[in-house]
Amino acid sequence: MKEKTTIRENLMNEQGYAPYCGANHCSYGTIRTKFDKTQSQFVCKCGWISSFPLTFIKRYINKWNIK
Repeated sequence: MKEKTTIRENLMNEQGYAPYCGANHCSYGTIRTKFDKTQSQFVCKCGWISSFPLTFIKRYINKWNIK
């Protein structure tokens, strides 16, 4: 399935891939985020949280068998 963005393509095709922080001014610099299972989004230490649609996140979790 072709994804809508390069980031989504990478998330679905490269296990362990994580997007960069999307904050305008991240206090930690240009860093990769981590997937937070409780929020079902990628988060940064600065507090930024991604906003992927739930339908995409469900496919991501199923693809990589995240528990």
